[in-house]
Amino acid sequence: MKNILDFPEAEPSVEEASLATFIGPGKEYYLGQWARMQEERALSFHFQALLLGPFWLLYRQMFRETVLYIAFFLGMGLLRWSDLGFWLYEEAFFGMRVLILHLALGFSANRLYLLHCQRRVNKIVETHEPERRKEVLQLKGGVSFLPPIVFLLLSLIWLISNYYQGNYGINTNFIF
Repeated sequence: MKNILDFPEAEPSVEEASLATFIGPGKEYYLGQWARMQEERALSFHFQALLLGPFWLLYRQMFRETVLYIAFFLGMGLLRWSDLGFWLYEEAFFGMRVLILHLALGFSANRLYLLHCQRRVNKIVETHEPERRKEVLQLKGGVSFLPPIVFLLLSLIWLISNYYQGNYGINTNFIF
Protein backbone atom coordinates (compact mmCIF):
# COMPACT_ATOMS: atom_id res chain seq x y z
CA MET A 1 0.00 0.00 0.00
CA LYS A 2 1.15 3.50 -0.76
CA ASN A 3 2.33 5.50 2.22
CA ILE A 4 -0.39 7.97 3.24
CA LEU A 5 2.17 10.68 3.86
CA ASP A 6 3.61 10.64 0.33
CA PHE A 7 1.92 13.89 -0.71
CA PRO A 8 2.00 14.53 -4.43
CA GLU A 9 2.35 18.07 -5.68
CA ALA A 10 -1.02 17.86 -7.43
CA GLU A 11 -4.28 16.52 -6.10
CA PRO A 12 -4.26 14.27 -3.00
CA SER A 13 -5.05 10.58 -3.32
CA VAL A 14 -8.22 9.00 -1.98
CA GLU A 15 -6.34 7.81 1.12
CA GLU A 16 -4.91 11.27 1.85
CA ALA A 17 -8.29 12.91 1.36
CA SER A 18 -9.88 10.33 3.66
CA LEU A 19 -7.26 11.01 6.30
CA ALA A 20 -7.81 14.77 6.06
CA THR A 21 -11.57 14.32 6.31
CA PHE A 22 -11.21 12.07 9.36
CA ILE A 23 -8.95 14.48 11.27
CA GLY A 24 -11.42 17.36 11.26
CA PRO A 25 -10.26 20.56 12.98
CA GLY A 26 -6.51 21.10 12.89
CA LYS A 27 -5.89 18.92 9.86
CA GLU A 28 -3.35 21.38 8.42
CA TYR A 29 -1.26 21.14 11.59
CA TYR A 30 -1.31 17.34 11.70
CA LEU A 31 -0.71 16.80 7.99
CA GLY A 32 2.20 19.27 8.14
CA GLN A 33 3.72 17.62 11.21
CA TRP A 34 3.38 14.15 9.74
CA ALA A 35 4.95 15.23 6.46
CA ARG A 36 7.85 16.84 8.36
CA MET A 37 8.27 13.72 10.50
CA GLN A 38 8.49 11.57 7.40
CA GLU A 39 10.80 13.84 5.40
CA GLU A 40 13.25 14.61 8.18
CA ARG A 41 12.79 11.45 10.24
CA ALA A 42 12.47 13.92 13.09
CA LEU A 43 10.83 13.71 16.46
CA SER A 44 7.73 15.83 16.73
CA PHE A 45 6.42 17.63 19.82
CA HIS A 46 2.79 18.46 20.57
CA PHE A 47 2.42 21.22 23.16
CA GLN A 48 -1.33 20.71 23.75
CA ALA A 49 -0.79 17.02 24.51
CA LEU A 50 1.92 18.00 27.00
CA LEU A 51 -0.40 20.40 28.81
CA LEU A 52 -3.65 18.45 28.67
CA GLY A 53 -2.50 14.82 28.75
CA PRO A 54 -5.46 12.43 28.85
CA PHE A 55 -7.89 15.26 28.12
CA TRP A 56 -6.20 15.79 24.74
CA LEU A 57 -6.37 12.05 24.05
CA LEU A 58 -10.07 11.98 24.82
CA TYR A 59 -10.72 15.17 22.84
CA ARG A 60 -9.20 13.46 19.80
CA GLN A 61 -11.23 10.29 20.61
CA MET A 62 -8.18 8.14 21.27
CA PHE A 63 -9.81 5.88 23.86
CA ARG A 64 -7.34 2.98 23.61
CA GLU A 65 -4.43 5.34 24.21
CA THR A 66 -6.26 6.94 27.15
CA VAL A 67 -6.66 3.53 28.80
CA LEU A 68 -2.92 2.93 28.31
CA TYR A 69 -2.14 6.34 29.83
CA ILE A 70 -4.24 5.53 32.91
CA ALA A 71 -2.71 2.05 33.16
CA PHE A 72 0.81 3.53 33.11
CA PHE A 73 -0.25 6.10 35.69
CA LEU A 74 -1.60 3.42 38.01
CA GLY A 75 1.34 1.11 37.30
CA MET A 76 3.78 3.85 38.23
CA GLY A 77 1.71 4.36 41.38
CA LEU A 78 2.58 0.84 42.45
CA LEU A 79 6.26 1.85 42.46
CA ARG A 80 5.65 3.96 45.54
CA TRP A 81 5.00 0.81 47.54
CA SER A 82 8.05 -0.99 46.22
CA ASP A 83 11.56 -0.64 47.60
CA LEU A 84 12.25 2.10 45.06
CA GLY A 85 9.62 4.61 46.07
CA PHE A 86 8.61 4.04 49.68
CA TRP A 87 10.51 7.14 50.80
CA LEU A 88 8.85 9.51 48.32
CA TYR A 89 6.35 12.13 49.44
CA GLU A 90 2.88 11.56 48.04
CA GLU A 91 2.55 14.95 46.34
CA ALA A 92 6.03 14.86 44.82
CA PHE A 93 5.50 11.31 43.60
CA PHE A 94 2.13 12.19 42.06
CA GLY A 95 3.62 15.23 40.33
CA MET A 96 6.59 13.26 39.09
CA ARG A 97 4.33 10.60 37.52
CA VAL A 98 2.19 13.21 35.82
CA LEU A 99 5.26 15.08 34.53
CA ILE A 100 6.87 11.92 33.13
CA LEU A 101 3.67 10.77 31.42
CA HIS A 102 2.89 14.22 30.01
CA LEU A 103 6.41 14.62 28.62
CA ALA A 104 6.24 11.18 27.02
CA LEU A 105 2.84 12.03 25.57
CA GLY A 106 4.04 15.41 24.30
CA PHE A 107 6.87 13.79 22.36
CA SER A 108 4.80 10.88 21.04
CA ALA A 109 1.39 12.51 20.49
CA ASN A 110 1.71 13.26 16.78
CA ARG A 111 2.94 9.75 16.02
CA LEU A 112 0.24 8.18 18.19
CA TYR A 113 -2.42 10.26 16.48
CA LEU A 114 -1.10 9.29 13.04
CA LEU A 115 -1.29 5.59 13.91
CA HIS A 116 -4.77 6.06 15.38
CA CYS A 117 -6.02 7.89 12.28
CA GLN A 118 -4.50 5.37 9.88
CA ARG A 119 -6.05 2.47 11.77
CA ARG A 120 -9.51 4.05 11.91
CA VAL A 121 -9.46 5.37 8.31
CA ASN A 122 -8.34 2.02 6.90
CA LYS A 123 -11.14 0.28 8.79
CA ILE A 124 -13.74 2.75 7.49
CA VAL A 125 -12.41 2.58 3.91
CA GLU A 126 -12.56 -1.22 3.96
CA THR A 127 -16.05 -1.50 5.41
CA HIS A 128 -18.01 1.29 3.68
CA GLU A 129 -18.88 1.97 0.09
CA PRO A 130 -17.30 5.04 -1.56
CA GLU A 131 -20.57 7.01 -1.73
CA ARG A 132 -21.03 6.94 2.04
CA ARG A 133 -17.36 7.00 3.05
CA LYS A 134 -16.95 10.77 3.52
CA GLU A 135 -20.01 10.99 5.75
CA VAL A 136 -18.80 8.10 7.93
CA LEU A 137 -15.29 9.57 8.16
CA GLN A 138 -16.69 12.89 9.37
CA LEU A 139 -19.01 11.16 11.81
CA LYS A 140 -16.42 8.82 13.33
CA GLY A 141 -13.48 11.22 13.18
CA GLY A 142 -12.84 14.74 14.31
CA VAL A 143 -13.02 15.81 17.91
CA SER A 144 -15.45 15.49 20.78
CA PHE A 145 -15.86 17.56 23.92
CA LEU A 146 -18.00 15.03 25.78
CA PRO A 147 -15.32 12.43 26.74
CA PRO A 148 -12.90 14.97 28.30
CA ILE A 149 -15.75 16.61 30.22
CA VAL A 150 -16.90 13.24 31.58
CA PHE A 151 -13.29 12.38 32.49
CA LEU A 152 -12.91 15.74 34.25
CA LEU A 153 -16.07 15.17 36.28
CA LEU A 154 -14.99 11.65 37.22
CA SER A 155 -11.55 12.96 38.20
CA LEU A 156 -13.09 15.64 40.39
CA ILE A 157 -15.35 13.09 42.07
CA TRP A 158 -12.31 10.88 42.70
CA LEU A 159 -10.27 13.78 44.14
CA ILE A 160 -13.10 14.97 46.38
CA SER A 161 -13.84 11.47 47.65
CA ASN A 162 -10.15 10.88 48.42
CA TYR A 163 -9.99 14.20 50.25
CA TYR A 164 -12.98 13.34 52.45
CA GLN A 165 -11.81 9.79 53.04
CA GLY A 166 -8.43 11.13 54.12
CA ASN A 167 -10.10 13.52 56.56
CA TYR A 168 -11.96 10.63 58.18
CA GLY A 169 -8.84 8.52 58.68
CA ILE A 170 -9.28 6.15 55.77
CA ASN A 171 -5.97 5.32 54.08
CA THR A 172 -6.24 6.52 50.47
CA ASN A 173 -2.53 6.54 49.64
CA PHE A 174 -2.40 3.12 48.03
CA ILE A 175 -1.87 3.97 44.36
CA PHE A 176 -2.85 7.59 44.07
